[in-house]
Amino acid sequence: KRTTTRPGAPYITSTLQQAAASRLGFAALRTMRAAQQLYEGIEIPGEGPVGLITYMRTDSTHLSGESVEMARSYIKKRYGDAYLPEKANVYRSSNKDAQEAHEAIRPTSLDYPPSRIKNALNADQLRLYTLIWERFLACQMTPAQWDATALTITGGSDPKRPCVFRATGRRLAFDGFYKATGVPASAEEQNLPD
Repeated sequence: KRTTTRPGAPYITSTLQQAAASRLGFAALRTMRAAQQLYEGIEIPGEGPVGLITYMRTDSTHLSGESVEMARSYIKKRYGDAYLPEKANVYRSSNKDAQEAHEAIRPTSLDYPPSRIKNALNADQLRLYTLIWERFLACQMTPAQWDATALTITGGSDPKRPCVFRATGRRLAFDGFYKATGVPASAEEQNLPD
């Protein structure tokens, strides 16, 4: 059967720290140090210092209307209509006290893709910025679609007590938001052979 995986919400402080720990091996202090540098501004050759991300201490998944339109326009131009949902994806903070004054952590402008500014960033900054960049785009893209399969094999020498083996897996049918983030290795492990 066809199943879907929705993109995750844009990063807040805690989810950015979790993602940086699991995907980049960064401790919380290392993550916040690189994020602070990205927020305060990086010297871009020919342009001067540029603040590349929004404030990194936030518990809100809110995105401004302007940033959502910026993402949607970029997705349409770069990936095409199939990757752009009919309406913008909206995320609610699980924390009822989340301050809407701050947005989620996102790039300040999509004019600075990681590939364009990689020479202006150190290794930690580039890896963290790429994580933030990808998640921001992904959160406004269509879900990934999978063809899920369950296989049941029954057999054995005693018909009164058959052995039952079950295998489940899935194949990526449409990459959706994975176009921006890449398909996680754990998802590839769930493929069943033909």
